[in-house]
Amino acid sequence: MKYSVFILLVISLACSCRTRVDSPRSMNPAAAIRQKAIDEIRETDQNFSIMSEKQGMSKAFITYAANDVIRMNEGAAPTVGFDSLRAQMSRIPANGSVLTWQVLKTDAAQSGELGYTFGQWMLTSKNETGKRNEQHGVYVTVWKRQRNGQWRFVLDGGNTTPELK
Repeated sequence: MKYSVFILLVISLACSCRTRVDSPRSMNPAAAIRQKAIDEIRETDQNFSIMSEKQGMSKAFITYAANDVIRMNEGAAPTVGFDSLRAQMSRIPANGSVLTWQVLKTDAAQSGELGYTFGQWMLTSKNETGKRNEQHGVYVTVWKRQRNGQWRFVLDGGNTTPELK
C-alpha cells in the first residue's frame, strides 16, 4: 500500500512539474489569425492551379477573380475589372494549352484580410506538328478575403523567365 501511494505521489509530482509549452500561435491571437490566412491563401492558390490544369485556364481565372480584379499582361495594358477579365479569357483559344503553377511563398497581413502568393508557372502547349512547347515564368498574386469569407485574387501578374530549377 505504501509503495502504491509513493508511486502515485511521484506521478502526481511529475505531472505538476511538467512545463506547458504553447505554440506561438496559441500565445498570440494576431499570429494565429495571420497564420490561418497564410494557410488558406496557399490552399486557395493551389486549388486555383489544379482547376486551371483540369478545367482550363479560363474557367479557373473566372472562378477565382474578385469583382475589382486587375490582371497584368506581359507587353500589354492590364485587364481591369471582372467583366474585362471574362472577355479576355473568352478569347483564349482552346488549343490544349495548360497553365499550372507552384506556390513558393505565401504571406498575409496581421488582419488576415489580405495576402499574396509568389511562385513559378509553366504553360504547356503543342504546336501544329504536335511538338510540345513549354514557357516558364514567375508570378505574384494578391488575395483579398471577400465578405463571404472566400479568398479571391484582386491583382495577378507575372513574366516569362528561362526554365527555373
